[in-house]
Amino acid sequence: MIVLATSFLLMVGLAVDVAGHLHAMQEARATAREAARVGGQEVQTPTGVRGLGVVADPGRAAAAAEAYLYQAGVAGSASVTGPTSIAVTVTSTYPTKFLSIIGVTSLSATGSAQARITRSVEGVEQ
Repeated sequence: MIVLATSFLLMVGLAVDVAGHLHAMQEARATAREAARVGGQEVQTPTGVRGLGVVADPGRAAAAAEAYLYQAGVAGSASVTGPTSIAVTVTSTYPTKFLSIIGVTSLSATGSAQARITRSVEGVEQ
């Protein structure tokens, strides 16, 4: 009976920590997506106004995405990967509840996202 109870407790504990880690990874991906979206809104105004297309402002886009990450309280980085795209990577940790009993105190949770800047006129992407 003691062996069964211990086994059951270990299985439940493992399930709790795996679910918590998956949730932390989902949160990291969601934060990365939002930071990329925020960075993607920073465009070079002169080219867009003249109708020459929408191009990211590299300095402002990366700074806006990193400011979002800072406000969200997570570590990460942002970079403009092309004239119309920005990439964001987020790294966080999930403090384990039950795995800490065997010495695993935290699990790394990372997420990444990329936003592409587009221009549309009357609903048609250009």
